[in-house]
Formats: sequence, C-alpha cells, structure tokens
Amino acid sequence: MRLTLLAAVIAAVPLAAAATGTALAARASILQDGQRRSADPEHWLRIEVKRDQATNNRKRIPQCRSTSHTPQGHPRISFCRKPYDLSSSQPGPSGRDAMYDALSNQGALSLAPWAPPAPIQRPNAYFEFPGYVVLVYSLEAEQAQLNTIVWSLAGGTLALITLIAGSTWFAVGRALRPVEAIRAEFAELSAHHLDRRVPVPRAGNEIARLATTMNTTLNRLQTAVDRQRQFTADASHELRTPLACLRTELELALNRPDAADWPQVVHAAHEDTIRVQELTEDLLLLARLDAEHGDRQPRRTVDLTDVVREETVRRRPPNGIDIDLHTGPGPVAVQGHPALLARVIGNLLDNAERYATSTIAVRLTHDTHHGVAVIGVFDDGPGIPTEDHQRIFERFTRLDDARAQDTGGAGLGLAIAQRIATAHRGTLEITPSARGAHFALRLPARLP
Repeated sequence: MRLTLLAAVIAAVPLAAAATGTALAARASILQDGQRRSADPEHWLRIEVKRDQATNNRKRIPQCRSTSHTPQGHPRISFCRKPYDLSSSQPGPSGRDAMYDALSNQGALSLAPWAPPAPIQRPNAYFEFPGYVVLVYSLEAEQAQLNTIVWSLAGGTLALITLIAGSTWFAVGRALRPVEAIRAEFAELSAHHLDRRVPVPRAGNEIARLATTMNTTLNRLQTAVDRQRQFTADASHELRTPLACLRTELELALNRPDAADWPQVVHAAHEDTIRVQELTEDLLLLARLDAEHGDRQPRRTVDLTDVVREETVRRRPPNGIDIDLHTGPGPVAVQGHPALLARVIGNLLDNAERYATSTIAVRLTHDTHHGVAVIGVFDDGPGIPTEDHQRIFERFTRLDDARAQDTGGAGLGLAIAQRIATAHRGTLEITPSARGAHFALRLPARLP
C-alpha cells in the first residue's frame, strides 16, 4: 500500500503541474482570441456610426469598467482601460485594423472580468457617454470553453493518477505474491516437518533465486537434523547394552561382596568400559565425517604405501591367520589425512580378521593412466551375498548368515570406512569373488 501511495504522489505532482500549465496556456489563448474578435466588422461599424454622429471633438475611451447583460442575464465584459483618440481612426476594415492595433499597442484593449454593482438591463453591445464611445464584448462562450478544458484536464489527471495507482497496486501485488507464498510455506516449517520446501516461481528472477537458496538451506538444515537424530539413535541403541552389562555386573558384586570375584569383576568392567569408549569414539567420528564431509580435515601428501605397510605390520592376527601383503615398487602419493587413511585400512583388516579362516591378502596397485590407487583386502571366509553388498555398509548392520557370528563388533567399522573413503573423494565397495569377501578401496593418486 505504501508503494502504491508513493507512486500516486510521484505521478500526481508532474501531472498536476502539466494540467495547470495547460489550463493557463488555454486561458491566455482563449482570451487573446476574444480580444481579436471584439474588433470584428460588426462592432467596428457601431463605433463608426457613433463617431460620425458626434461632433468633431476628440473621442476617447477612458479608464473605466462598463458592462451589460445578455438577454439570458449573463454579464458582458468591457474593454476600456486607457484613453484613446478615436478621431484618427478611419472607417472600413483598414480603420478597424488601425484601431485594434492602436488599442493593443497601448494596452487599452484588455479582458477584465467584472461583476457590476447592479444588474444592467440594457442589452446593447455598447454604451454612449458624453464624448465617448465604449465597446463591450461578452466572454460567455470563451468562459464555457475554458471551464470545459479545466474540468477535462482535472478529470483526465485524476483518472490517470487512479490508473497509475491501480496499475502499481496490481503489479506490486503480483510481484509480491510469490513472496507471500514463500512466507506462508516457511511459517509452516517445524522441527518435525523439515521435508517441506518453499515454492519456486517459474520466472527466473531474484525471487526465484531467493526461493532456490532457501530450499538449499533447508536441505542442509534437514541433513544436519537427520544426522543429529541418527547420532542420538545410534548412541542410545549401542550404548545401552554395554552400560547395562556394566551396571549389572557391578550391582551383582555389590549385593554379594563376599562371594564376588573382584578381580574378575574389575576386569569385566574394564572391558565394558573400553567397549563403550571405542563405540563412543566411532559414533563421534561418524558424526564429524557426516557434518564436515572431510572438507575441514587437514590434508597433505601421504605415501599410501607406507600407511598400508605400517597398519599391516603392527597387526597381530589370531592364531592360524596369515596376512599376505603386496605393494608396488615405489611410493603412491595421495592427498588426505594420515590418521583417517590408517583408520579405513585398519577397519578393513579388522573385518577380514573376524571372518577369515586362514589367509588375509592385501594388495596395493597404482593405475597411473587413470590416476587411481586401489587397495584390495581379501579374506577366505564365508563371503557376503550379492543382495547384501550395499547393506553391509549401513550402520549397525549384522548379516544373518555365517558372517553374523558374535565377533564383538558393533557394526560401525565398514560404515566408518566408507565415509572416510567418500571424504577423500574415493570409493569403497565389494567386488565379486570366488571365495570369501573382497573389499576394494579406490583413492585419487598421483606419482610423487
């Protein structure tokens, strides 16, 4: 509404000025035309007749205001302002022109509306005074014409201002209608309905870009809230069991302190505490990777060959399990975080140790043509069904076959490994294998 009023005021000022100027110009033109018509031949003949009937004395038009009324009762207006000697005027058109020019040059011929003190009943177009002849002329037609012009200008100006105000109101309302739709939809958002999005106008203007930006922000907000909910659900789900076991063991020992094997109680509590700590660290790492997508992790050039060798050598696999390591002849340089790269390799080895029967094979190759380093981890265990190749990377996933035996894992190792690979712009997947499971980690690499 304020924009509409502002537009109306801005339009009214120049339009009113233009209408006023036009009315004044029309008034001057109409009055000047009336002056010229006051000296037409009919009026001139009347003056000549009176002058001929008078004596040879000098006839003058004095400074006066004389008027008469038309038969309809409207006043007439006189044209006498300054004395003028009529004896020098000659009859005929040439004399009429000389008189008109003389009166105009001396300012004697003018238009001055005048209301008489009392009605004048004599409807003649002239008055005769001693030694003078006064010519009068009615401006009724000119005044009516001027009134028509003034009212037309006023009506047109008002109509134009109304049109401008209405057009502005309609245009602004139509332009702001998408904004109102965005506001209404945004007002319906809540923590439990973050899947709603504001409507994006089809026109690719600033409002459409604003709506797109808001939807992008809402996507990020929903992702962050989903991560927070996932972390809360994961923590409550996985921490409940070890904490319950720890509490049960301690309560049993406290209820029968004389019969409790305190070294065994302390040892079991210590193991449960370590499990809770490791699980908490894994959950926090997953939450950080989800929140940062690896972008804020410090990156530097890392020799992937050294990382694989160090992580493999420090392993002490269970009895009867051998680790066969094979790397290329030279270093393989990647950009990343050394601790996270060691973590993903360690998680793959942990998974292989749980299910291998005799051998774990680790292979590091460098595809210089495509600039990719590939780390393969093989085990000779029961393998993973094809339909579970994607589900195995979900959090807390435990398969229902032989690989689902209780090995003490929480089901987060492969999920963490895949998130670390994604954070390093790589991939982690299961490839077909005749026996056991084959995990392939691919990372962007270059020659050192």
